[in-house]
Amino acid sequence: MSTVEPTPVAAQSESHACPKCAGKMNFDAVKGMLLCPFCGHTMTVPAAEQQVTIAEHDLAAALKDASGKALGYGTQLKSIKCQSCGAVLNVEPNITSTKCSFCGSNQVLEQQVDPNLYRPESVVPFAVDDGRAHNLFRDWLGRGLFTPNDLKREGGGQKLRGVYLPFWTFDAHAESDWRAESGDYYYVTEWVTVVRDGKSVREQQQVQKTRWYWTNGEHAGDYDDVLVYATRSIPTNILQKVYPYDTQQLVPYQPQYLSGWSAESYQVPLAEAWEVGKNTIYQHERSACDSEVPGDTHRNLSVSTQLSDLTFKHVLLPVWVASYRYRDKTFRFMINGQTGRVEGEKPISWIKVTIAVVLAVVIIGLLIYLFSRAESAQSGELLMLKEYAMLHLQTPGMPLLL
Repeated sequence: MSTVEPTPVAAQSESHACPKCAGKMNFDAVKGMLLCPFCGHTMTVPAAEQQVTIAEHDLAAALKDASGKALGYGTQLKSIKCQSCGAVLNVEPNITSTKCSFCGSNQVLEQQVDPNLYRPESVVPFAVDDGRAHNLFRDWLGRGLFTPNDLKREGGGQKLRGVYLPFWTFDAHAESDWRAESGDYYYVTEWVTVVRDGKSVREQQQVQKTRWYWTNGEHAGDYDDVLVYATRSIPTNILQKVYPYDTQQLVPYQPQYLSGWSAESYQVPLAEAWEVGKNTIYQHERSACDSEVPGDTHRNLSVSTQLSDLTFKHVLLPVWVASYRYRDKTFRFMINGQTGRVEGEKPISWIKVTIAVVLAVVIIGLLIYLFSRAESAQSGELLMLKEYAMLHLQTPGMPLLL
């Protein structure tokens, strides 16, 4: 893990003009290149001039002092803040937005871009384009047993927006010492009281016992790219369900990747994000130590973990977001811009739920009726056989019919 410090770079205007027709070029998710929408010319994103590899930065030093880090986005952007959900979206200067990409609110105000934000170290470029994203959205709207029939018609026209969301990643080496009480099962024969045919009786049974003894051990693990979201604009129950992202596909950040797309400023600062990342590592270490405890069972596990070689980076990951309205209520939707994984909130048709409940009650009632009829018929046949047998005993010469 490299700990090279990036050189501060002043924000500058990047027009990404087409060399053929001078039109504005956008990053194309399908081609993975810059594409001119006017003449169709394509060109690769220029290699980073100052950064060939993705650098990891010393976490302890950064938490003490943020100076010496590259700040801003390296291109001219304007910032729009939603007064409803608090999202801060960075868009190109020519973009005029009156609606928040995350919550659909019209209460958005333009503000100055914060020049002191950490420059993203790397980015996973969009791999899902606009056409595929809208197809995935419409297909998702139409799925579901209790989805309203008119949901696809009313919500399917919603425009999706491609946004780069901010994340922090953390690397660490962990060494853990653990101590626990291990238990081995053994069995003894004991007299126990049980109920047989409504009566309490005493009988011998094999009873499981546990022999407890203290054990200890060590575990070491290396953690690479522990992902922590840096946005507060999207509910975590939706965001985490579009995971995972393949961080092996990260490329060094270049402003051209933002051409035609939006990027949200991070709202979770580095120190706060590290607390989340650290707890994630601790949980993994505890789970790993738990699996190493010998015996049939164990209890009172205690784990002490020391972390070293701590580094971090700020990355941008792609998502398609939409907020659509149905019956005067807002629902949110997301697509992983790398894998196409879909997650979101969806209304429920209570008419369909009621019909399903009524049908279930009718079916259960019918099954109970049929079962009781079959049981009654079987009881009747047994009674007839019993009466016939008694009659046969009383009349020895009568033939026995079975």
